[in-house]
Amino acid sequence: GAAIRMEGQVTVFTYRENEPCYRCLSRLFGENALTCVEAGVMAPLIGVIGSLQAMEAIKLLAHYGQPASGKIVMYDAMTCQFREMKLMRNPGCEVCGQ
Repeated sequence: GAAIRMEGQVTVFTYRENEPCYRCLSRLFGENALTCVEAGVMAPLIGVIGSLQAMEAIKLLAHYGQPASGKIVMYDAMTCQFREMKLMRNPGCEVCGQ
């Protein structure tokens, strides 16, 4: 999970075959990604993202429901809306690629 300004995101990495890893995600943001020190973050958003992370961990460990693996769940605290984006595995990834 991550949060900056009024937006946060959560994803689950299971490291199963053909699923993306953290390296596949981090390449999307590049070297110029903002930090919380530079851009700030609304404190209550951290609690929201933390709660979502805890729920995803419970689902994964208890084999209950459908964890958010292979996608990024984004939360916009300004509008109180969720969006999902499919996270593609990078075939050339040095961690999970072929």
